[in-house]
Amino acid sequence: MSILLRNFAFSAKEFKSIKSIVAAALLIALHTVLAVFVSIQVTPTLRISVSFLANCAIGYMFGPVMGFVCGGLGDLIQFVIKPTGAYFPGWTISAALAGFIYGLFFYGCNMKVAEKYDEQGQKKGILRIIDFKFLLRCAAALTIDTLLVNVLLGTYWCSIMYGKGFAFYLSIRFAKNMIQLPINIILTYYVLGFIKYINNKIYE
Repeated sequence: MSILLRNFAFSAKEFKSIKSIVAAALLIALHTVLAVFVSIQVTPTLRISVSFLANCAIGYMFGPVMGFVCGGLGDLIQFVIKPTGAYFPGWTISAALAGFIYGLFFYGCNMKVAEKYDEQGQKKGILRIIDFKFLLRCAAALTIDTLLVNVLLGTYWCSIMYGKGFAFYLSIRFAKNMIQLPINIILTYYVLGFIKYINNKIYE
């Protein structure tokens, strides 16, 4: 509990850092670009996108407090640039909660970035390269986000917006999100690993 409270405090302090604010703003811009230009609107209630990766990066770098705020801001900016109908605050709440979850799981987490080759110059096996502890953390974060935010809350928002029953949207959204979940977990692991690798190179 003390670690959790400490992470909340440190995350809130990120707002005092100009460097953190600028980096978060750039990631919000990246989120907007991915959401607007690199997404597929399957139906009015179903969209495939990788814009969540920018929110994962914000949560990883700046924690749950900034993740919550930036998640909500990103959704608002996305709506202003490319509205897909009337504004509905439920989606902003979902985006903010997703950012909060990412920050809760990833902030302050020390991911191990292993080199592909050992000291003798021989290529390591994949089991020696992957940080399975962090991979499980990614799986937990994305699973909770998928089930709680995307499936349950998202389905509830759809039922409110479009007037059909909760069960009508649940099966479609559940199937889509479950298919996409393992892909999202792998993408998140490697994107955050890349961020960690770049950070190590900058400060080594």
